[in-house]
Amino acid sequence: MKIKTRINLVLSGAALVAMAAIGGVSYLGLKTEALATARREAELHLQAVDATRAYAADMLVPGLWDPDSQSDARLLAQVNRHYAGHAYAEVRLSGSVPPDPALQPVIDRLRSHPDETVLQVDDGASSARLTFVRSLRDTAPSAAGTPSPTGLQLVSMPMELPMHRALEAFWRQLAGMAALVVVLFLALNLMLRRLVVNPVDVHQRALRRLATQDSLTGATNRRGFMDRLLRAQSEAEAQAEPLSLVMVDLDHFKRINDEHGHGVGDVVLREVAHRMRRQIRRADLLGRLGGEEFAILLPDTDLVGARTQAEHLLTALRSQPFPTAGRVTASLGVAQWNGREAASSWLHRADLALYEAKHLGRDRLVVAEDLDTDLLSTRPDRLD
Repeated sequence: MKIKTRINLVLSGAALVAMAAIGGVSYLGLKTEALATARREAELHLQAVDATRAYAADMLVPGLWDPDSQSDARLLAQVNRHYAGHAYAEVRLSGSVPPDPALQPVIDRLRSHPDETVLQVDDGASSARLTFVRSLRDTAPSAAGTPSPTGLQLVSMPMELPMHRALEAFWRQLAGMAALVVVLFLALNLMLRRLVVNPVDVHQRALRRLATQDSLTGATNRRGFMDRLLRAQSEAEAQAEPLSLVMVDLDHFKRINDEHGHGVGDVVLREVAHRMRRQIRRADLLGRLGGEEFAILLPDTDLVGARTQAEHLLTALRSQPFPTAGRVTASLGVAQWNGREAASSWLHRADLALYEAKHLGRDRLVVAEDLDTDLLSTRPDRLD
């Protein structure tokens, strides 16, 4: 897996974990805030009912308030209209009629904390409801000196109401957080790409180049050439295409080194590689197998095409003298892969053709398919 992919996966995983953690904490906070908002709205609802009760008792029918009466019910309906989703009710408490058992814990709580609004959660069959309960008291104190609740005021609402608000706020926050995370992800990705990925890629390319490229001539070295040759055989077999090989060995190269020095010999090798590279196609591969020996891999090329290419190479080397060294020639061996033989056997046939070119006087090419069968089973002494 590429380092860029690994970094992207790590950043994505970190972003998802951070969003999940922040989202969870945010949702809990929003849920708490939604319940607090529901309580404030219930308190406002109760205050509005109290104001309506006071107005009805003082101005309409002095001393009397009955939410079941037609006139007071209309007043309550006008108040309730401003609190969508809320339901207001009053429960009268008397010593002769026992209260609803579900309200008994609330009543006990209100007796000890008369000024409190108690939250009760009712888990019904269809959906849960929140009920805020407050005392409805007489003004006369009880024997204990504490106002005794004569009834209860209840404001109830479905649990969905505050939770829906919490979810809406949560999704808005999550969208904003996701946008921020995306921006940070892109910024970190760009920064890491410039500071880490790109330098590593450059370093890896340089290492691959050092591992597969000849430092003197720029041609592919023996290891890289053999790897590519094996892949080319598989591709040619799969696509039923011809594949050919040209072996090149400079003539009397030892004499150049002895007469002019190894520095001039290096210049000759670089110039030979340059001239051959100009003659081959982009798909062809030039390799330096060692010393003054080169090889050219010709994909999708039959024996006729390979012979023609080899002739062009000979002409390019003969065309003009080399600096200091003068005229330099080469012997070439050409062989087409038969589609079945191993790479070592194919190279051996091309090498034998090159040996034959040396024996025939150098500065020429020989095609392996033109050699005698007896010659192919031998390996003559190598000539310079």
